[in-house]
Amino acid sequence: MPRIEVPENLYRQIEDEANGDDFNDTLWKMVGSYRRTNNPEADQT
Repeated sequence: MPRIEVPENLYRQIEDEANGDDFNDTLWKMVGSYRRTNNPEADQT
């Protein structure tokens, strides 16, 4: 699996958003939300 490095402040933001839940699940939810907001056509295929 590729390794993705993120700045410390972004990592802390993801941890805060996870609020004790699974970190990876929270990250994927954030990515999905960003994608829908910034590229809604991508979800219409």
